[in-house]
Amino acid sequence: MIESIPTPQCIKWRTGILESISILKTVIENELTRLDKKAGYVLANRWLGRVNARLTYCDQYITDLSGEDLAKWAERQSRDLEIGIAQYQTKQGAGAVRAFLQEQATIAGAVFNDWEDSDKVNGLMLRMVTPEWWKRQAKRQWIVVEQILRECGQVHRNASPYASSWALNKFRQQLQNNRAFLESWEAVNDCGQAFTLAQLSEKGISNPKNRKAELMVRIRGFEEMAADLGHESYFITITCPSKYHPVSNGRRNRKYLKADCPTVREAHAYLNGVWKRFRTYCKNHDIPFYGLRTVEPHHDGCPHWHMITFIKPENAEHFLSAFRRYAMEEDGAEKGAEEHRFTVVKIDPSKGTAAGYAAKYVSKNIDGDDIDTDLETGRSGQDAAQRITAWARLNRIRQFQFVGGVSVTVWRELRRLGADAAPKAFSDIYHAANRADWSKFVQLMGGAFAGRNQTLKPHYSEPELNQFGEMASCVKGVCRAADVVITRLYEWTVQRVGTGSESLALKNGEAVPWTCVNNCTGGNFSPQYQTN
Repeated sequence: MIESIPTPQCIKWRTGILESISILKTVIENELTRLDKKAGYVLANRWLGRVNARLTYCDQYITDLSGEDLAKWAERQSRDLEIGIAQYQTKQGAGAVRAFLQEQATIAGAVFNDWEDSDKVNGLMLRMVTPEWWKRQAKRQWIVVEQILRECGQVHRNASPYASSWALNKFRQQLQNNRAFLESWEAVNDCGQAFTLAQLSEKGISNPKNRKAELMVRIRGFEEMAADLGHESYFITITCPSKYHPVSNGRRNRKYLKADCPTVREAHAYLNGVWKRFRTYCKNHDIPFYGLRTVEPHHDGCPHWHMITFIKPENAEHFLSAFRRYAMEEDGAEKGAEEHRFTVVKIDPSKGTAAGYAAKYVSKNIDGDDIDTDLETGRSGQDAAQRITAWARLNRIRQFQFVGGVSVTVWRELRRLGADAAPKAFSDIYHAANRADWSKFVQLMGGAFAGRNQTLKPHYSEPELNQFGEMASCVKGVCRAADVVITRLYEWTVQRVGTGSESLALKNGEAVPWTCVNNCTGGNFSPQYQTN
């Protein structure tokens, strides 16, 4: 028999916790009431205890760390760390300082695995004494709040699909903050040309329209190349077992609670595990393939993958059967697994193209401009795209990844150059990139399976000390053996708009050139993609 009525002591204990997390109080109270009835107050208390522990970060509640409170907290954390470093250095030496840094990094949730490398440890230390580092670490904990809201049933098509209302509001505020920052800083080159960071961001792939155009150009190029080579194309979807879904068939999923409420990143790690084992199998059995992988959430936030793959016809059956086997290894006998866990559609060029299949998912995951209504949620395409982007940013999930092919860095660097600066040593590759012909570009670079043997490679600058005392290089152009073409022609300094000072990167009071932004000549930036 389920004991659903908590004791007076339980109620008092619960009240103390709920009063401390006021932002989530109502949502968590409702979930406790549900768990009391469905699973008993003892299990509900255990869940609340885990919620309280997860929300506690560096002796603060994550929900309290935002706005001015976050700024003050970050200042205090960086100042206390600097004082602690000085004390340990004076009294116990470098070894004690390293142990102290390791302890503080662990508390902050930072992932760092190079504790034996003194230069990297020193770089970490110089980052940790800045408030910005602590702000970033704290914001990464927002994923915990989102996970708790998922556990409380706040993320699904009938509530807030893909991401909670809380996460969506955070994302929108961050977009506004980012825009304000970009408009208030400018990049000035050694020729005196100045552009706001907002202007420069519009010219690169941070602009959703440019990002979408490049993705479509590349997948269309793969499709054209596959047709020339006689390769077959398949549209594949793999999903997670039922226990990774908070909601199933419109109801709260008991398997999810029994599995200890897996997070979005844990579900994504499951899919990555399947993918890694399968790719190893393909490598060991000489089954090469290429294509595009996209990641998007179900309405309840659980990720699934769509893939467009191109493969030699003689390898297709072996490829698909092995992929299915790996996808069905975990809970493959559960209800619905056979129909939904791994699905395959062979793309028939007479009925539709690979680019056509990709267009829907690319648009849905970027801006939604070409989608009237999102079929999974019934919302507009733009609303769905914004929610999906918020989900991906919060969970730090890479939405698109190409498999096979050649370096897109080389492609982008060549497209920086004007036609009058076309490199003579490899003009054919340049012109393929400049006219957005990904198929020809890949073939000239060595083909879809060129790997490290591709014709051109990125050319990097000589390592220089950055503001954290680390030797760092940045892309300067492209090269083939001794033939080097410089594509980044200017040194840039980032400063507040109109001030001519207050550089974003400072060292000993002097501006440090920053060369990782778009290099431009006058108002003529790299050529735009033609998508029709």
